[in-house]
Amino acid sequence: MRGMELKLNNIIDNIYYEVVRLRKNIDEIDIYGYLKSRKKPSRKRLYQRGALILAADHTARMNTEVGNNPYALLNRKELLSRIVRLLMTEYVDGVLVIPDILDEILIANYILKERFGISLIDDKFIIASINRGGLKGSVFELDDKVTAYTPEDVKRLGLDAAKVLLQLDKDNYYTSNTLTYITEVARKTLDLDIPLFIEVFPVRKVNNEYKFTGDPYELASAINVAAALGYSSANKLLKVPYVHDFKIVAESTTLPIYLLGGGSGKAKDFVHQLNEAMNAGDNVVGAVIGRNILFPIDINPIEAVKLIKKAYSVL
Repeated sequence: MRGMELKLNNIIDNIYYEVVRLRKNIDEIDIYGYLKSRKKPSRKRLYQRGALILAADHTARMNTEVGNNPYALLNRKELLSRIVRLLMTEYVDGVLVIPDILDEILIANYILKERFGISLIDDKFIIASINRGGLKGSVFELDDKVTAYTPEDVKRLGLDAAKVLLQLDKDNYYTSNTLTYITEVARKTLDLDIPLFIEVFPVRKVNNEYKFTGDPYELASAINVAAALGYSSANKLLKVPYVHDFKIVAESTTLPIYLLGGGSGKAKDFVHQLNEAMNAGDNVVGAVIGRNILFPIDINPIEAVKLIKKAYSVL
């Protein structure tokens, strides 16, 4: 048994090289077949308290900073290994993906399934990130076009949900463009019966960079804009940052709320924020967290997800 564990750990540590090798023969591997044959999670779990989703969609819009390291997510060898290790745990309920990351997860899944009988995607939510066109720091950052999956892709591939990003600045005309894109996505996901996460940030430009305002009333107002997009709110879930007086945010909507992690890298700080948010309202049901559990600076990633799951159990 010990020898098998060592072999598995060695494969995970070097999963990047294994994926690079198999990509050369990618047309000979039916990686998408596993998506269709996997054990799918119950959709009800998305709306019940306790879900922890790993966010792995940052790099598509040049958002690579963790703490004081502006390029932390650019080491794909390290990033992929950490994603795989977290998906192997019982503590992570799903993953938010972009196309290249999903492909790499599926290739890694193929390797682990063939050699060890381990699945990374059984009973895990696979959530597609849709609009990644607003590259961080660009002049068109708030013109956030659909550049990754479409709702039709999500349905065809058998993914479990979709996510869009809405950065809202009333002083920037591009915001209206993004509202139009997201409204179209909201209507189509409703037509196709796909749950839709809307990640909401009221932002202002500070020192040539868009920053979250941090105001609970502005966040609550932005949430109400997001909730009304399309012809129904039935399929919507919200993904929002933490603010002080979170009760103002929670009580501004009846929609399920997931707390996002941000890029501080401090997992223990996030657990405190999650506790505060969940105490603010029963509609705060989960967390979608990436950098603070992939590259935590205070504890290791496995301990980070254990700590977050423990936070759910004490409420």
